[in-house]
Amino acid sequence: MDWILFRIKYLYWQKSGYFDKVNKKIIKKAKELKQEQLYMPKFNLVNRSFQGDSSFIEKANKAIKGNIYAFSHEYLNYYENDNIAWNMNPVSKVKANRNISWNNLPDFGEYGDIKLIWEASRFPQIYYFINAYSVTQDEKYAKACLKQITDWIDANPYPLGVNYKCGQEITFRVIAWIIAIDYFRDFLSSKDEKKIVANIYIALLRVDANIDYAAKAVKNNHSLSEAVGLIIFGLYFKQFEESKKLLKRGINYLQKECAYQIYPDGSYIQHSFTYQRLALDVLSFVIMLCKKNNYDLSESITKKHKSMIVFLYSFIQDNGWLPNYGTNDGANLFPISRKDYRDFRESLDFASLISWGKTLFFKKNSIGLLFDIQSNEKNLINKQIRFDDGGYYILKDRDIFSFIRCHSYHDRPAQNDMLHLDVWYKGVNIFCDTGSYSYNTDKEFKNNFNGTTGHNTIMINDENQMEQVLNFGWSNWTQSKLLTFDDNHFVGEHYGYKKKFGVTCRREILKENNKLTIIDSILNITKDTNIKQIWNTKEEVEKIDDFSVKAGSCILTSNQPINLEEAYISDYYNSYEKGTKIIIEIVSGKDIDIKTTMEFVS
Repeated sequence: MDWILFRIKYLYWQKSGYFDKVNKKIIKKAKELKQEQLYMPKFNLVNRSFQGDSSFIEKANKAIKGNIYAFSHEYLNYYENDNIAWNMNPVSKVKANRNISWNNLPDFGEYGDIKLIWEASRFPQIYYFINAYSVTQDEKYAKACLKQITDWIDANPYPLGVNYKCGQEITFRVIAWIIAIDYFRDFLSSKDEKKIVANIYIALLRVDANIDYAAKAVKNNHSLSEAVGLIIFGLYFKQFEESKKLLKRGINYLQKECAYQIYPDGSYIQHSFTYQRLALDVLSFVIMLCKKNNYDLSESITKKHKSMIVFLYSFIQDNGWLPNYGTNDGANLFPISRKDYRDFRESLDFASLISWGKTLFFKKNSIGLLFDIQSNEKNLINKQIRFDDGGYYILKDRDIFSFIRCHSYHDRPAQNDMLHLDVWYKGVNIFCDTGSYSYNTDKEFKNNFNGTTGHNTIMINDENQMEQVLNFGWSNWTQSKLLTFDDNHFVGEHYGYKKKFGVTCRREILKENNKLTIIDSILNITKDTNIKQIWNTKEEVEKIDDFSVKAGSCILTSNQPINLEEAYISDYYNSYEKGTKIIIEIVSGKDIDIKTTMEFVS
C-alpha cells in the first residue's frame, strides 16, 4: 500500500511540474555559488603510484575516439563528428532529445535501450585511462580523460537530457570522476576544476531531490548507490552549506536500505548475483571512504557487508565465476582489472580487505592497489550451503557444484526461476541460467531469458510461473516451501502454477558419487496438462537415444522422451550466444513424476 500511495504522489509531482520547480531551484543555487567554493577537495583516495595493466592500452586508445569498451565485454562506438555523442544509442545511432529536462523524458523512447546511452556516461573509460597512463606515463591519457569529463559537462547542461534521469547513474559518474581527478590532479586546470565541481554540486543536489523515488518506488541497489552519492557530498564537499545535511541524509538512507535490502543470511533483495556484487562494491567503497575520513559507520552496516561476502563466496568457483543467476545488466563499478566480468574475485577480495584487512584469493587486488589498500594475509571464511532467508540451497562434492532456489517472494522478483537448478562439474557450468541479454528488447525474445523457459525448472502449459506487468514487474509472485534439505538431499515445492492450473511443482534432488538424480513431481493434475522439464546448456549436446543425451561431460537420462531446441544464453549484457535447450516433455491428465539422472564423466 505504501508503494501504491507513493507512486500516486509521484505521478502527481510529475504532472504538476514539481520537478521543473526543483530543477530551477538547483540551477539558482548553483548560480549563487562563489568562485572560491568551486575547488576540488583533496580526496586522498587513490594510489598515484598505481601500476596497472598494459592490456588496457588498446581500450584507452579506442576510448579516446569514443569507441568505449562497454559492459566489460564489447566495444560500442559513441563517436560522431569528431566528438562523443553522449545522448546517442551507439547501436541504433538514434539520439535521445537533449532539449527536454530529465523529468519530462519517457522511460522508454525511440532511442531504444537507455542503458546503451548511459554506459559511456558512467565513464568506465576512466579506469582504462588510468591503467594506460600508469604503464606508459603518456600524458595523452590524462588529457583525454579530463577532456571527456569537461566535454560531457558542456554537452549535458542541467537539467536537460537522459543522463540526469537516474540518480544511480549520476552517482556512478561522480565516483568515476573523483577517482579520475584524484589520480590526474596534476593535469587539472583551475578552469576545468571549477566546471567539474559545479556540475558535481548540481548533480548530487539532483540525487538528493529524487532519492525517495529510489527508496520508495524502485527499492533496490539504486537507493544504496544514491545514498553513497549524498555521503560523498557530505564527506568531501564541505565548502557547501548542504554538506552536513546531505551526509546525515545519506547515512540514514544507507542504514535503512542495508537493513531492508540485505537479508539476514547475506542474500540480496534483487535475487541476482551480479546485482549483489554491485551492491557489495558500493558498500565496500563507502565503508572505505568513511574509514579514510575517520567517520564511524554503524555496526549494522558493516555486519551486513560481511554477510554479503560470505554469501557470494559460498557460490564461487575456482575460476572466480558464480552462476549467472538472476538479472545481469553488465554493471561493473570498478573495471580496473583485466579479469573477466563474470569473475567475482576482485570484488570479493576488495570487500574482504575493507572488512577484515585480508584478501580471500590474491595477494594483490587491483581495486585495493588503486586505493592503496593491500595485505599479504589471506582470509579464511567457511563456505555455507544453506541460506534460508533467500532460499538458496547448495549440493556439492569435490567435482559437482549445484544450487537450487526455493523461496517465497516478498520482494519484487525479476525472473521466472523458482526451483531453478544450476549444475557445474569440475568448474564448468553445464546447465545454466540463460542470463538477461537486454532490458529493452521485444517481450517475446526477452522471455527466452527472464521467462521460465530460460531456467532449469518445470514449465506448465508453456506458461510462465508469474504474469508480466509492464516492463519490469510481475504479478502472482511465486510462493515456495522447503520440505527437506541436508548435504546430499533436497526436496521443495512451489505454487507458481496453482492459481492458473491448480498444480503444485515438487522437486527432489539426490546427490550421490558423481551423480545427481532429479525427480519432478507434478501434483493435483485434474485435466490434460503439458509438462516440460527444461535444461539450458552452452555445452555441445549429442543425442544418444530418445531418453538420453550427452551434454559436455554429463550424460543425462530421463524416464520421458527428450527433445532438443535452440536456446539463447547471455553471459554479458547486450550480447547472447546460441546454446541448446534439452526438453523432457509429456502431456498427462494425472499426477506424474519426471525422473532425470545426471552422471558425470571426465
